Formats: sequence, C-alpha cells, structure tokens
Amino acid sequence: MKTRIHCLMTCKKVFQFFLFLLLALNLTDAFGIKAPYNKKELLSELVRLNDKGISGALNNQWIAKDNIYYGAVFDGDSVVTPMGTAQFIQNLMCSYVSPDSKYYKSKEILQRMTLAAGGLLNLQHKDGTIDLISTNFHSTPDLGFTVYPLALAWSIMLKNDKLNYGEVPSLLKQYLHNAGKALSVGGVHTPNHRWVISGALAYINSFSPDPAYPARVEQWLAEKVDMDPDGQYNERSTSVYTPTTNRSLIEIAKRMDHPDLFELVRKNLDMTFYYIHANGEIVTESSNRQDKYQVSNMAVYYLAYNYMALHDKNSRYAGMVGYIENTVPVADLLYMLPYFLEDASSMQDLPAPTPIPTTYHKDFKYSDMVRIRQDKTDMSVITNNTTFFTFFKGEAALEAVRISSSFFGKGQFQSQKLDQEGDTYILSSFIEGPYYQPLPKEKIPAEGEAWGKVSRTERTQSEVQTLKTKIYITENNGKAMIKISMDGPKNLPVTLELGFRSGGKLSNVDPKPGISNAYLIRNGEYAIYQKGNESIKIGPGVCKHKWTQLRGALPKLQADCLYFTNYAPCEFEFMIE
Repeated sequence: MKTRIHCLMTCKKVFQFFLFLLLALNLTDAFGIKAPYNKKELLSELVRLNDKGISGALNNQWIAKDNIYYGAVFDGDSVVTPMGTAQFIQNLMCSYVSPDSKYYKSKEILQRMTLAAGGLLNLQHKDGTIDLISTNFHSTPDLGFTVYPLALAWSIMLKNDKLNYGEVPSLLKQYLHNAGKALSVGGVHTPNHRWVISGALAYINSFSPDPAYPARVEQWLAEKVDMDPDGQYNERSTSVYTPTTNRSLIEIAKRMDHPDLFELVRKNLDMTFYYIHANGEIVTESSNRQDKYQVSNMAVYYLAYNYMALHDKNSRYAGMVGYIENTVPVADLLYMLPYFLEDASSMQDLPAPTPIPTTYHKDFKYSDMVRIRQDKTDMSVITNNTTFFTFFKGEAALEAVRISSSFFGKGQFQSQKLDQEGDTYILSSFIEGPYYQPLPKEKIPAEGEAWGKVSRTERTQSEVQTLKTKIYITENNGKAMIKISMDGPKNLPVTLELGFRSGGKLSNVDPKPGISNAYLIRNGEYAIYQKGNESIKIGPGVCKHKWTQLRGALPKLQADCLYFTNYAPCEFEFMIE
C-alpha cells in the first residue's frame, strides 16, 4: 500500500509542480484555474465589499432616540444583538480608516459608530457581561466574542491615530474595561469558551494591562488545551470552533508570550490538510457541535494558515493559503479585512508554496474517522456514527450512507469498532434483542405492581435474538468497494440509505411513492447521480422490498435518498465510483 501511494504521490507532485508553474506564468485562465490573490489587490477588494455591505447594515441600526436599544443593531428578526453591534462597529471602522473606501473619514459613519458604541455600552450589564438573546444571559463567553471585533477596531484606531474618532475611543475603552473585569472572573459552557475568553483578555491586556487578566488566562491554561493526539480539539467542530480556537490561541501566544501555544495550532493545521473534500469543502462529518454535516469551505482557516505561514516561513501553510484563495468566494474572506488593517505584517508575501496533499489514507483514531483521497475523489469511513461513509467527487456528493433494520426498534447501525486488514476497513457492531421472564417471588415488591418498580435487569432473559453487522470498505483507484454482511433473524427487513446532496439528478431509479426525494434502486442495476459536470455511479443494487422508513430507524435524511433493501441474513456488495 505504501509503495502504491508513494508512486501516486510522485506522479502527483509532477503535475502539481506544473500547475504552480502555470500559476506563476499567469496561464491559468486556459485551464479554468483562478490565480492566488496579490494581497494588495485582495485588500482593495475587501474594502470594496465592506463598503458594499455598509448601506444595508446602517438600516439595521436603531437611530430613533426614544428606542430602548438606541444605537444598537438588530438582526433579521428585529432582535437586538450585542455581537452584531460589535461587528457593526468593526466594519464601519474598517471603511472609515481606508483611503480607498467611499466612507473614508465619513462624518455619518463616525456618527453611526458613536451611536453603536453607546448602544453597546447600554446593553452591558453592571457586572460587565452581555446577553446572547437567543440562549445565554449575563454571558461571559458571548462577551468574549464581542471583544474580538472591538479590540481589532481599537487597534486599527491606534494605527490610524491622525483621524478624528470623537467619543468612540472613550466609549469603547469603557466597554472593554468592563469586559475585562467580567472575563477575569466569569465562567464558561464549552471547551472553546475558555480560549475565546483568554484570547479576549490577552487583547484587552495589551491595551490596558491588569495583573488579573494574565492570571485568569493562566488559570484556564493550567487545565491544558483540549487537543487529542490527532491534532483536533474536543468539539471536533471543524467549520466553527476549531478555527475559532486557533484564532484565540494565536492571540494568547502573541500577546501573552506563550509560544508553546503555536505548536498546538501547528498540529491542528497539519491535521486539517487531510480534512478537505475534493471539492474544497471542510470535512464536518465527525463534529460534535451544530456544524455536523453542514457545508462549509476552508475560508475560516485563512487567518491561521496565513499567520503561521509567515511566522514559521512554512511553505506548506503558504500552499494552503493559495488553495483557499483559489477555492472560496472572495466575500468569504471579508473577515480578514480588519486583520490586514490592524497588522501590516499579515500582508507580507508568503514563502514559495507547496501544494496540498491530494493522495492519502489517514486514520484519525481520536476523531473516529479514516480519510481517503485519490485526486478528485475523497471518502470518509466513520465510526461511532450512524453515517458510516461519505463519498465526494467534485460537485457530486454522497453526503451520508446509513443502514438500518427493524430489529427490536434499535436497528439503526452504528459501528462499535473499526479494524483494518490491508487496504480494507471493517466496521462492525453486535446487538441483542431479548425477551424477559417473570420475576422470582423474592424480587416481587410487597406493594404496587412489579413492572414499573423493578428494573428489567432483575429479570431472566430468554429467546435472545442477535444482529451482527460487518461492513467492509476498500478504496481502489478512487473507487469504493463496499460489502455489508448482516447476520440476524430470518425475515428481518433491512434498508440501506444513500443520501446525495440535494440539487442533483438520480437516474435509473424508481421514485418511492408518497415520499419526496426518495428513490428505490432497480434490482441488479446501477444508479447514476449527476451534479454539475461530475457524476457518481453506484451498484449493482438490491431491492427486495419497498419499506424505507423502518421502525426504530432515524428519519429520512434531508437529501436525495436512494435505497437498497433486503431481508436478513443478507449481504449487499456494490461499488461506488
């Protein structure tokens, strides 16, 4: 296996060198490849995009003096948002200080920033905290999130000290002072909150030093950062909290002389090279947070890769920066504008880039996932998850493969372990379905009925039924060979569900009556899923019944779902390419 991968990677490196030569020679248009940005051009474009959003943002600010939230910003549901108000101030500041902006030194923008700073201060409780109206009240962590845009705005002011800011500095200073007091004593809900708060304190301490701030940061750091040996943080939230934590650790490392934290960021960035789908999206399948299975690109990692590429003079990280610039809409990088304005060094030229890896097998044991990539095709084999496999090929995405049976209402497969034999990964589970005998006399309660008062574990089991499931997955030149063996009671209905990304087209299938976006495979046939210029072929299929929503199974995926069906004991053996 290692020899095969080495040969493939050698060939790939030749192609990638040629690709980067094309980039350097500006010949990429003929190949449909976007060249990486010149940073000055990127900055100008970000200023333009920021300007474009300001007119709409101004309409979301309460400017009537009789409003209780006067000066603050509201969301799409007309609910006041401290975080949105802080972000609003940052966005206005970016345009206000940028000579290329149509709002440069604008009196209206200065007035609106002043109102927003006053409105934000009014939203701050006496203890220094703020509310996340949707869920958290007197919230220290959400206070921490507001500090980042305000601290950037403050730092940008310091860098552009010739401009008039009116009351804005005094209002922001008061808010940040109050925030520092709250952050140095307040609690958290989740692992990443510790680092968000610590990064916020590092920011505030750099403007207004207070021994309580680094002392609190050291308290949190004494717990050690929640990183597993693979390089992933506890929440595995690859599109939200992982990049958030990287940002926070970088700020602590920079502003509180903690260079040891850079090593953690490096470890995560090194792992993330293998968490990219072939279409440029970040892998979210193993997340423990709300971004699980959500579609997201790599834009959120630009900050950390750019900073560490410059800090370490690292060509691999520089290659990722170029990859992100090539694969995400420029609007998704708008969050970088204040960082470029706040720190001119972030605009420096990067080291010569090394292309990102596109051929590998990587087992991330602590994230319960194997990542496999072969050029334009990639797959995830996932344990401890009802989705056990995904397959991406350009725009075509098989986002989830699940299997279930009607075994005692608990037949939704979730692997209990992963083994490897050569190039084959084996997922397996074993569950039982018992019946229960009458209680022995001595265990029957003196009063009341027995069933509700005595645990079933006190009863003797009988007629115990078993269900053994094994799934064999082998990658071969970008194809997935899958064999599923289910050894259970005779006549046990089994359904395999393949969830394709909505918006494509499935052919050579039959619609499932009464259920939208649900299709049955034709027995012995191959189905084709087409999206954009790419397609996924799967088969041969098995269709022995038409029951797709089995009792005890999870609800249908929000996707275009294709179903294979059978009765245990049985096997499914098919190919995905």
